[in-house]
Amino acid sequence: MKIEAFLKTIPNFETDRLILRKIELNDLEDIFEFSSDPEVAYHTTWGANKSKEETLNNFVNVVIENYEKGQTGALAIVHKESSKVIGTCSFIEWSNEHSNAEIGYVLNRNYWGLGIATEAINELIRFGFETIQLNRIQGRCGIDNIGSEKVMLKIGMCYEGILRKNEFIKGEFKDTKIFSILK
Repeated sequence: MKIEAFLKTIPNFETDRLILRKIELNDLEDIFEFSSDPEVAYHTTWGANKSKEETLNNFVNVVIENYEKGQTGALAIVHKESSKVIGTCSFIEWSNEHSNAEIGYVLNRNYWGLGIATEAINELIRFGFETIQLNRIQGRCGIDNIGSEKVMLKIGMCYEGILRKNEFIKGEFKDTKIFSILK
């Protein structure tokens, strides 16, 4: 079965502290809170959102439209205690032919360093291996993104190396570190 078929019907997931679920329109306020934070956006491929309208049009609406096509695996990371959307995680790229996918995640900085990203990504990886039957899952981060690197190592990914000047981000070519885990 194609990865897109699994993404069309991606279920909710629950961990000790989190619920991972599809993004909804009423998540806009919470998503804008972290997507407009320059410190959060520093480590992303996109710049900090300047308005809720930008967040709605360039992210929330796009994700919701792509659910039906199986073109996104984006999930809201909801903190159970507060019912607040504190980040997102997703399969951002995948290959049916090679049975692999790449994960991506972003987290409200008020929740950095608490193991939240690790908890969320572990659940996404479990789904990728057990349900989608992926063979390889990888992740990338900027060479200065120590927090993201720690998350990938904690979930059992192996560091594979540096891809030199492989992405054009915010007006310049940047190096990225690549990590992976196998089934």
